[in-house]
Amino acid sequence: MTSLSFLSDLYQRRGGIKLGTERISAAFPFVKRRSIPAYHVAGTNGKGTTVYAIDHLLRTAGFKTGSFVSPHIRRFNERILVNGQSIPDETVETIYRDIERMIPNFSALSFFEITFLIAWHWWEEEAVERVVVEVGLGGRLDATNVIDWPKTALIPSIGLDHTHILGSTLEQIASEKLGIVHTGDILFLGATIDPELAAWMHTIAIARGATAIITVPAVPPEPFTPPRSAPLSPEQTANLALAYYAVTNREGAIAADFAGLRLPGRFQRIGKRIILDVAHNQPAMAALARHIAACALRPNLLFGAMRDKDITNTLAAIAPVVGRIFPVHLTADGDRGATVTEIVERAPAAIRDRIHTCSTDEETMAAAVATLTDPAATLLVTGSFFMVERFLRFWDSPAGERCATDLHLSYDDLE
Repeated sequence: MTSLSFLSDLYQRRGGIKLGTERISAAFPFVKRRSIPAYHVAGTNGKGTTVYAIDHLLRTAGFKTGSFVSPHIRRFNERILVNGQSIPDETVETIYRDIERMIPNFSALSFFEITFLIAWHWWEEEAVERVVVEVGLGGRLDATNVIDWPKTALIPSIGLDHTHILGSTLEQIASEKLGIVHTGDILFLGATIDPELAAWMHTIAIARGATAIITVPAVPPEPFTPPRSAPLSPEQTANLALAYYAVTNREGAIAADFAGLRLPGRFQRIGKRIILDVAHNQPAMAALARHIAACALRPNLLFGAMRDKDITNTLAAIAPVVGRIFPVHLTADGDRGATVTEIVERAPAAIRDRIHTCSTDEETMAAAVATLTDPAATLLVTGSFFMVERFLRFWDSPAGERCATDLHLSYDDLE
């Protein structure tokens, strides 16, 4: 794991959102040597799944790939990949120090901007043949929008999230996402986007110079081999279809074989009875609720969220399919996490009698895991990337180890 002594320099820049491409545009020429063929993924939900799926298909076809995802779940290195492998610890620090010396406006750059520059620098060193890049927030003003040569752009979904930044209507949010479209791009739209909104997006993308806009079917063609790890929701299947049609449009025929695809934090399990999911807004939580119901589960819920999220409607979406609810205060990324008191106050009144709190977050997580002493019980950990990260840190702690021992589980059981 990358050393905290080094990362502290970088993490001091974390916590504040600094939209705009002026800083990255000035810095990018210092690391970019090639206009590497790119797949650029924006959207409200499904971006990470789509990136992992594209990367998987490209590597299956023999390409050396670089991928960029955010946020990470367990460790910073997960954000930057070559051929599916995280950037090594020593490489992160070496490149950080290199670009610190190299880039005149380095002190003004954000955490996200520096992370993206580290990624691109490494990809250049590794001579990758394709890059797959997830937008951080929005699109138009996101640092990754410095990729301005003809590429394949993808938008798996449009929903209401970050409305205080991106706009309060689906059209306003879609317009920000469409900001990644430049002259010469081909744009692929996910099947879950409302047809009327997709038609409106088609018109905007053409005006911005896209050469083609393609709305893909909801499933890949047969034969289609899904991932082995967990059953897919319709939304996840649609994201894999989006990846498949985009890659085959550009690269030619490739089998729709996702058997070896891993989707960290997407209905991922520890053993059979702990489910980790990074759903963090109302549309994602509603999709997760439908999937849980389809799997005939009724897990207890370990929940944490960022303060700026729609906690009321997010909990309302998941409440019908879960049992007891255990809230946790997330302290990662500054003071953005909602406190336990805030979660309880913002929870729908009808579900407050199902909410169970303890003196500390560690006690709350231990209590949630203890419900698994009932052999029929399951536990869902969700609400934020930070919630999954926080739980896995607990799981690796002595308290988590005791819980795992009692349940005959270990982190090695993470599928």
